[in-house]
Amino acid sequence: MTSRERRKHVRIQRQFEARLLNAKFSYETEGLTQNISQSGVYVKTRDWRLFQSGDQAIVTLFLPPSFTDRDKIFGLRGNAIVRRVDKQNEGVALEFSRDFQEFEKVDHSELALERRYKEISHYLRSFSDLEFADLIRANPHGFLVNKSKNELSSNAVFQFNTLSLDDDHAMQVIKRDFSIDSVHKATVMEVRKRKFDTAKNTITVGRAATNDIVIYDNLVSKSHAYLYLHPSGQGCYLVDCGSKNGTLLNGKVLKSFVKYKIVDCDEICFGPQTTTVYFSSISFANFISELRTAHPLSDS
Repeated sequence: MTSRERRKHVRIQRQFEARLLNAKFSYETEGLTQNISQSGVYVKTRDWRLFQSGDQAIVTLFLPPSFTDRDKIFGLRGNAIVRRVDKQNEGVALEFSRDFQEFEKVDHSELALERRYKEISHYLRSFSDLEFADLIRANPHGFLVNKSKNELSSNAVFQFNTLSLDDDHAMQVIKRDFSIDSVHKATVMEVRKRKFDTAKNTITVGRAATNDIVIYDNLVSKSHAYLYLHPSGQGCYLVDCGSKNGTLLNGKVLKSFVKYKIVDCDEICFGPQTTTVYFSSISFANFISELRTAHPLSDS
C-alpha cells in the first residue's frame, strides 16, 4: 500500500458538527460526524430519510480550535456522493468527490450568515408529491410559515377558514383575492431539532444562532420561547421563556413558562414584528398542494 493509500484510509474517530445539502432538492440539514477519512465521511443525522444512494450532496465540516490550533471555528466544504443510507443507525455515508485536503475553507461567521430557511416557492418548485412525503416524514412536528410585515402585506395574506378533513387535521383554505407573490416569498421554518442535546422534546426559538429555530429580528430575545413536543405524540405546546417583548398566541399574550397547546392555523407572534402561522405536517402538505393547484408556479 502506498503512502497516499494509507492516508486515504486513515480515519478520524471524532465527532464534528456537519452540514449536509441535498443538491437535488436544495434541502439542508445538520448532523454529527462519526468518522472521517481522506475519501469520505459518515454523518449521523435525524434527517437521513431525505437522502438516497447516489444523491449529490455538499458537505461542510466544522472544525473547532482545539483540533486546528486556530483561534476560531472554521468550515471545510466540498462535494460528495451518498454511498449508503444507514436506517438502523440513522446516518449517511458519503464519498468525497475530490480529496479532503482540497476542500474549500469557509469562515464560520460567513456560514452563520447564510440563509437557513427556504421560501414557499422552493417547496412548490422542488418537490413532487412522493418526494414531499419524505419531507413530511422527516418533519413530523410541523412547520411555521412566516408572515412578518417585511415578508407579507398588511392585508393578512393568510386569511383562511378552518376545515375538518377526513383525517381530523385542519387546513387553511386560500382566498382567491390574496397577493400570490407575497405567499411565494414567505419563509418556512421546519419545527425540528438542529442541535444534538439532551432536551429531546423541546425545539428552542430565539435570536441566538444556537437555537433550533433562529429568528433574525432584534425584537426577538436570544432565548425567546420553545415548542414542547409531548412524548406520546399527543400535540405540540408553545412556551414563552420570559422574553422581553412577549409571545402571543392568536393575539393572546402568553404567561412565561406555561405550556399552551397549538393546533393548525394558530397564529404565533414572537415579539411585535415576527408573526407565523403553524401547520401540522399533513396540513402543510395540503396547503402546498392547494396552492400548486390554484396558482401554478411559473418556471420563468
